[in-house]
Amino acid sequence: MPSVLITGAGRRIGKGLAIEFARKGWKVLIHFNTSFEDVQNLEKYILKNFGVKVEYFQSNLVNIKSAIETFENFFKEVCIPDVLVNNAAIFPQKRNLEELDEDIWDKTLTINLKAYLFISKIFSKYAPVGARIINIGSLGGIETWKGRIPYNISKAGVIQLTKSLAKELAPKITVNCVNPGSILLPFEPNDIDAPLIEVNKIPMQRYGNALDIFDAVYFFATCSNFITGQILNVDGGYHLDRF
Repeated sequence: MPSVLITGAGRRIGKGLAIEFARKGWKVLIHFNTSFEDVQNLEKYILKNFGVKVEYFQSNLVNIKSAIETFENFFKEVCIPDVLVNNAAIFPQKRNLEELDEDIWDKTLTINLKAYLFISKIFSKYAPVGARIINIGSLGGIETWKGRIPYNISKAGVIQLTKSLAKELAPKITVNCVNPGSILLPFEPNDIDAPLIEVNKIPMQRYGNALDIFDAVYFFATCSNFITGQILNVDGGYHLDRF
């Protein structure tokens, strides 16, 4: 049974990915920070519906040194997954330059980018030949959204990190990136779901969902290892008129 570790999988896209991997019969490993009750409910749901046992552990990615130790202990003592999905991220409230402070800059860059690098580094130490790393980026990494400087920079960094890691870790591990467009998750309504993009500007005339993202992630998890360093936008064709 192949296995996948998804960071930040207690809620939202990470939760959707965990469910869909379990549906495919994969062993699911979940990292979370504060969503313990959500993870417990997710574990019960997956076991009941798919008969797949879930392993999970807590770590606050703001503290990188502690997080690295936690992930390393998990890899040594519990399981070394075949696939690592770097999904955990934050989307700070909109702030103009005058409102932007050092704390939110540091927190966003640490969780959204620095953690991706160092979790990938420790994973690569233990991962088997043929393992995969899949980073969840964002259209925010290739667009410039006013009031979103830390987020835009962090996700642009994820795109470049993907390419750099792909070269560093070849031929042992492939590294690819999925950039979600405007995604709505009706099972978890949230004020950050307020669309940044009007639906009539999307060629496919709808917003994305967790399954759309899973299809891209699953492709990278199972495709030829000749495919590495690639960035896949899952946005209903929105970027076609933008770049």
